[in-house]
Amino acid sequence: MAFYRRHLWGGMLATGLAMGAVGVWLAQTGQLDRFINADEWPKVPMLLGIGILSACFPDIDTNSKSQRLFYRLMLLLDVWLIVQRDYKSAALLGLGGMLPLLGKHRGWTHTWTAAVLVPAACFLLPMLITQRVQLFLGICFVISVSAYVSHLILDGYIGTTIQRMRRIFQ
Repeated sequence: MAFYRRHLWGGMLATGLAMGAVGVWLAQTGQLDRFINADEWPKVPMLLGIGILSACFPDIDTNSKSQRLFYRLMLLLDVWLIVQRDYKSAALLGLGGMLPLLGKHRGWTHTWTAAVLVPAACFLLPMLITQRVQLFLGICFVISVSAYVSHLILDGYIGTTIQRMRRIFQ
């Protein structure tokens, strides 16, 4: 795809902006100290990875560089889950990875609904299942939605959405 690099850079920019906004929010709520220690810093590259994967996700429904990158990283994560003996998570990841292939290109993966529901299934659903609010999963959700939306904006979906809304309200 010609826009592969543009989506990567857009996703990284959106991730950086979202991480900055989360950092400001954490500082204002007095929770930033929890994240400024040696044990928590490995989460920063993880957040960047989540942002990049989320920015690539809408294009995994077609043969593209985004699809290859996404599935290679997903394979590594699945192998890691299996090595950790977390077979249930590995199976769910595999099932979730097949879903985009069931639709057509620029189908359901290129919708505003998917930009919220896909990250919600990955990051908010585990909190609902375990009935424990985890701040880090909430941060992952914000990063993921931001990067996913950057893809839709770069593909021009924000313009078509605004045009549709104007037609509705005229």
